[in-house]
Amino acid sequence: MNNALLIYILDEEENCIAIYFNISMPVMDFLTESHNAMLSHEVKLFAEIFVNAQGKRQYSSFEIEKIDLFASYFNNTAYNSFFFSCYPIQCITQIKEFGYFYDTPSSYSIEVKGGRETDKSRELIQMRMISKNPNKQIQSFYRIFQRDLKKISGLQKHTQKNYFYLPTEKIIIPANPHSQNTRDHWEDFYLSKIESVE
Repeated sequence: MNNALLIYILDEEENCIAIYFNISMPVMDFLTESHNAMLSHEVKLFAEIFVNAQGKRQYSSFEIEKIDLFASYFNNTAYNSFFFSCYPIQCITQIKEFGYFYDTPSSYSIEVKGGRETDKSRELIQMRMISKNPNKQIQSFYRIFQRDLKKISGLQKHTQKNYFYLPTEKIIIPANPHSQNTRDHWEDFYLSKIESVE
Protein backbone atom coordinates (compact mmCIF):
# COMPACT_ATOMS: atom_id res chain seq x y z
CA MET A 1 0.00 0.00 0.00
CA ASN A 2 1.57 3.27 -1.09
CA ASN A 3 2.07 6.04 1.38
CA ALA A 4 -0.39 8.88 0.75
CA LEU A 5 0.94 12.36 0.21
CA LEU A 6 -0.16 14.78 2.91
CA ILE A 7 -1.65 17.85 1.24
CA TYR A 8 -3.59 20.53 3.09
CA ILE A 9 -5.60 23.63 2.32
CA LEU A 10 -6.47 26.48 4.68
CA ASP A 11 -10.02 27.66 5.20
CA GLU A 12 -10.99 31.26 5.96
CA GLU A 13 -10.15 30.77 9.64
CA GLU A 14 -6.70 29.41 8.75
CA ASN A 15 -7.66 25.88 9.78
CA CYS A 16 -5.77 23.08 8.05
CA ILE A 17 -7.94 20.64 6.09
CA ALA A 18 -6.44 17.50 4.58
CA ILE A 19 -7.39 17.26 0.90
CA TYR A 20 -7.10 13.47 1.17
CA PHE A 21 -8.49 11.66 4.21
CA ASN A 22 -8.30 7.85 4.45
CA ILE A 23 -10.09 5.80 7.08
CA SER A 24 -10.89 2.14 7.65
CA MET A 25 -14.16 1.50 9.47
CA PRO A 26 -17.52 -0.22 8.82
CA VAL A 27 -19.37 1.77 6.17
CA MET A 28 -22.59 1.78 8.23
CA ASP A 29 -20.72 3.54 11.05
CA PHE A 30 -19.19 5.96 8.53
CA LEU A 31 -22.61 6.87 7.14
CA THR A 32 -24.07 7.31 10.62
CA GLU A 33 -21.12 9.47 11.68
CA SER A 34 -21.53 11.73 8.64
CA HIS A 35 -25.20 12.49 9.29
CA ASN A 36 -24.95 15.35 11.81
CA ALA A 37 -22.29 17.19 9.80
CA MET A 38 -24.37 16.73 6.66
CA LEU A 39 -27.46 18.20 8.33
CA SER A 40 -25.66 21.21 9.80
CA HIS A 41 -24.00 22.06 6.47
CA GLU A 42 -26.89 21.12 4.14
CA VAL A 43 -24.74 18.53 2.40
CA LYS A 44 -26.14 15.46 0.65
CA LEU A 45 -24.58 12.12 -0.21
CA PHE A 46 -24.91 10.36 -3.56
CA ALA A 47 -23.85 6.86 -4.61
CA GLU A 48 -22.61 6.34 -8.17
CA ILE A 49 -23.50 2.99 -9.76
CA PHE A 50 -22.51 1.64 -13.18
CA VAL A 51 -25.60 0.81 -15.24
CA ASN A 52 -23.88 -0.88 -18.18
CA ALA A 53 -20.49 -1.84 -19.63
CA GLN A 54 -20.37 1.41 -21.60
CA GLY A 55 -19.99 3.37 -18.36
CA LYS A 56 -23.47 4.85 -18.05
CA ARG A 57 -24.08 5.93 -14.45
CA GLN A 58 -26.99 5.99 -12.06
CA TYR A 59 -27.02 8.09 -8.90
CA SER A 60 -28.92 7.48 -5.68
CA SER A 61 -29.21 9.86 -2.74
CA PHE A 62 -28.71 8.90 0.91
CA GLU A 63 -31.59 9.07 3.39
CA ILE A 64 -30.90 8.25 7.03
CA GLU A 65 -34.23 6.39 7.23
CA LYS A 66 -32.97 4.05 4.47
CA ILE A 67 -29.38 3.63 5.64
CA ASP A 68 -29.50 -0.15 5.14
CA LEU A 69 -30.54 0.32 1.51
CA PHE A 70 -27.76 2.83 0.86
CA ALA A 71 -25.16 0.64 2.58
CA SER A 72 -26.23 -2.28 0.38
CA TYR A 73 -24.76 -0.50 -2.66
CA PHE A 74 -21.30 -1.36 -1.34
CA ASN A 75 -22.02 -5.05 -1.91
CA ASN A 76 -22.90 -4.36 -5.53
CA THR A 77 -20.11 -4.98 -8.07
CA ALA A 78 -21.54 -2.06 -10.08
CA TYR A 79 -20.80 0.38 -7.23
CA ASN A 80 -18.16 2.90 -8.31
CA SER A 81 -17.93 5.74 -5.78
CA PHE A 82 -19.98 8.25 -3.84
CA PHE A 83 -19.97 11.99 -3.34
CA PHE A 84 -20.75 14.46 -0.59
CA SER A 85 -22.10 17.60 -2.24
CA CYS A 86 -23.85 20.85 -1.39
CA TYR A 87 -24.44 21.65 -5.08
CA PRO A 88 -28.15 22.38 -5.70
CA ILE A 89 -29.11 19.27 -7.67
CA GLN A 90 -32.75 19.33 -8.75
CA CYS A 91 -33.25 15.68 -9.72
CA ILE A 92 -30.40 13.24 -9.14
CA THR A 93 -32.20 10.42 -10.98
CA GLN A 94 -31.98 12.37 -14.24
CA ILE A 95 -28.18 12.58 -14.18
CA LYS A 96 -26.63 10.01 -16.50
CA GLU A 97 -23.47 11.54 -17.90
CA PHE A 98 -19.95 10.38 -17.06
CA GLY A 99 -18.01 12.52 -14.58
CA TYR A 100 -20.92 14.73 -13.53
CA PHE A 101 -19.42 15.65 -10.14
CA TYR A 102 -16.07 16.55 -11.72
CA ASP A 103 -17.68 19.32 -13.80
CA THR A 104 -19.54 22.35 -12.39
CA PRO A 105 -20.38 20.67 -9.03
CA SER A 106 -16.70 19.86 -8.35
CA SER A 107 -16.20 22.99 -6.21
CA TYR A 108 -19.11 21.88 -4.06
CA SER A 109 -18.23 18.20 -3.76
CA ILE A 110 -16.01 15.60 -2.08
CA GLU A 111 -15.25 12.34 -3.86
CA VAL A 112 -15.29 9.14 -1.80
CA LYS A 113 -13.96 5.75 -2.92
CA GLY A 114 -13.94 2.36 -1.23
CA GLY A 115 -15.97 1.09 1.71
CA ARG A 116 -16.58 -2.51 0.66
CA GLU A 117 -16.16 -5.19 3.31
CA THR A 118 -16.10 -8.98 3.24
CA ASP A 119 -15.28 -11.70 5.76
CA LYS A 120 -11.62 -11.38 4.68
CA SER A 121 -10.97 -7.69 4.10
CA ARG A 122 -12.09 -4.14 4.73
CA GLU A 123 -11.52 -1.62 1.96
CA LEU A 124 -10.27 1.83 2.92
CA ILE A 125 -12.70 4.72 2.61
CA GLN A 126 -10.73 7.38 0.73
CA MET A 127 -12.08 10.93 0.66
CA ARG A 128 -10.75 13.67 -1.61
CA MET A 129 -11.58 17.34 -2.00
CA ILE A 130 -12.06 17.57 -5.77
CA SER A 131 -11.48 21.29 -6.31
CA LYS A 132 -8.41 23.33 -5.44
CA ASN A 133 -10.79 26.23 -4.75
CA PRO A 134 -13.69 24.60 -2.89
CA ASN A 135 -16.93 26.26 -1.89
CA LYS A 136 -16.86 27.52 1.74
CA GLN A 137 -19.83 25.35 2.71
CA ILE A 138 -18.33 22.05 1.55
CA GLN A 139 -14.95 23.09 2.96
CA SER A 140 -16.47 23.66 6.39
CA PHE A 141 -18.33 20.35 6.22
CA TYR A 142 -15.13 18.48 5.33
CA ARG A 143 -13.21 20.07 8.21
CA ILE A 144 -15.94 19.26 10.76
CA PHE A 145 -16.42 15.74 9.44
CA GLN A 146 -12.68 14.99 9.63
CA ARG A 147 -12.66 16.31 13.19
CA ASP A 148 -15.67 14.16 14.16
CA LEU A 149 -14.13 11.02 12.65
CA LYS A 150 -10.90 11.54 14.57
CA LYS A 151 -12.91 11.63 17.83
CA ILE A 152 -14.34 8.12 17.35
CA SER A 153 -13.56 5.97 20.38
CA GLY A 154 -10.81 3.44 19.68
CA LEU A 155 -9.73 5.04 16.40
CA GLN A 156 -6.02 4.65 15.69
CA LYS A 157 -3.64 6.09 13.12
CA HIS A 158 -1.29 4.10 10.92
CA THR A 159 1.53 6.64 10.71
CA GLN A 160 3.53 4.87 7.99
CA LYS A 161 0.64 4.40 5.61
CA ASN A 162 -1.20 7.59 6.60
CA TYR A 163 -4.70 6.38 7.38
CA PHE A 164 -6.97 6.13 10.41
CA TYR A 165 -8.57 2.84 11.35
CA LEU A 166 -10.73 1.00 13.81
CA PRO A 167 -8.93 -2.21 14.85
CA THR A 168 -10.06 -5.30 12.96
CA GLU A 169 -8.83 -8.82 12.31
CA LYS A 170 -9.57 -8.30 8.63
CA ILE A 171 -6.93 -7.23 6.15
CA ILE A 172 -7.21 -3.53 5.32
CA ILE A 173 -6.83 -3.00 1.58
CA PRO A 174 -6.75 0.17 -0.56
CA ALA A 175 -9.91 1.39 -2.25
CA ASN A 176 -10.61 -0.28 -5.58
CA PRO A 177 -8.97 1.78 -8.37
CA HIS A 178 -11.61 0.42 -10.80
CA SER A 179 -9.08 -0.56 -13.43
CA GLN A 180 -10.51 -2.55 -16.30
CA ASN A 181 -9.09 -5.89 -15.19
CA THR A 182 -9.69 -5.77 -11.45
CA ARG A 183 -12.89 -3.78 -10.86
CA ASP A 184 -15.09 -6.79 -10.08
CA HIS A 185 -12.39 -8.89 -8.39
CA TRP A 186 -10.33 -6.28 -6.55
CA GLU A 187 -10.16 -8.12 -3.22
CA ASP A 188 -8.86 -11.34 -4.80
CA PHE A 189 -6.42 -9.39 -6.96
CA TYR A 190 -4.96 -7.42 -4.05
CA LEU A 191 -4.81 -10.31 -1.57
CA SER A 192 -3.03 -12.45 -4.16
CA LYS A 193 -0.42 -9.71 -4.51
CA ILE A 194 0.17 -9.81 -0.75
CA GLU A 195 0.49 -13.60 -0.78
CA SER A 196 2.97 -13.53 -3.65
CA VAL A 197 5.19 -11.07 -1.75
CA GLU A 198 5.06 -13.22 1.38
